[in-house]
Amino acid sequence: MNWKESYNDTVNELRILQIREMEIRRRVEMAHKVIFSGEIPSSGSYVHIPLDKGIDWYNKAVGELEEIQAEVDRVNGIKLEMERYMNRFTGLANVIQCKRMEGKTYKEIAIEMGYSESHIRNHMSKKYKHSTEKDIAS
Repeated sequence: MNWKESYNDTVNELRILQIREMEIRRRVEMAHKVIFSGEIPSSGSYVHIPLDKGIDWYNKAVGELEEIQAEVDRVNGIKLEMERYMNRFTGLANVIQCKRMEGKTYKEIAIEMGYSESHIRNHMSKKYKHSTEKDIAS
């Protein structure tokens, strides 16, 4: 696995965890409503839920939220550490690929690095063509 695949996997894992965190946060809010209003949000009517069961449900949801937040923080730390190392890259192709992974356009990269946009594009197309030829030969 190369650095690009590893970074992309980390970013994708982080996004999945963040989606899961949003869902668990919604459950915590719903459990909070059940405890304090006695209403189940999906039913729209009053439903008696024993306080101990409501509190257990709420505490379980809060515990899950804390776990997922810790995991999001851990994976985000890994992502930031990878980005810190990626910013030290040398070699024009690696630097360009790193900047592209940050979501920058060729024009933004060219301005930042002091090259023309066409030079950046040509460099990457040559790099891509060379790697494609190596793959075909093997």
